[in-house]
Amino acid sequence: MQKDMTEKLVVDCNDAYVRTKMYHYIQYLIEKQKDINIRPIVILCIGSDRYIGDALGPLVGTYLEENTECIVCGSLDSPVHASNLVEVIDSIYHQYQQPIIVAVDACLGNNNEIGNIEIWEGSLEAGIAVGAQLPCVGHISVIGVVNASGRIGYLDLQSTPLSIVMKLSKCIGGALRDAIDSIHVHNVV
Repeated sequence: MQKDMTEKLVVDCNDAYVRTKMYHYIQYLIEKQKDINIRPIVILCIGSDRYIGDALGPLVGTYLEENTECIVCGSLDSPVHASNLVEVIDSIYHQYQQPIIVAVDACLGNNNEIGNIEIWEGSLEAGIAVGAQLPCVGHISVIGVVNASGRIGYLDLQSTPLSIVMKLSKCIGGALRDAIDSIHVHNVV
């Protein structure tokens, strides 16, 4: 599944209503999936703590592991990155029947996009900022623009301020937690 550009939320992490906007949009996209009552939701947090900018996914995953009961793949203790992404995707599909995968990753953009969070229905391409060719993954995608794209992706990720990554991870983690918890409540009732 590729990105559906007609339905894409773009919100700045400094927006006063960022978490509310994200929560409602993520909830909408998850509820839009077929058979959500019987399909497990897996949050796939992609990245590595080796580069500050790439730590967004693992920070979100760690936050979710500590604050919710949802299925999380990718955290600071057990990151999902270029070296193991294919194996983890295979494992998810082997372990869970027809999972709804919400993929979370950092990305590089333009200077005026730093701090933006983008959410859409469809997959994302992990690793493109650093020239890695990895499979597209996700039924729903959430990305945080951590820095401006330059000539060398790894250098751009390495020189990212930790403050922006932390701010983005708190926004994304909180909105995902609220949306997943809300959907689980609806499914239980």
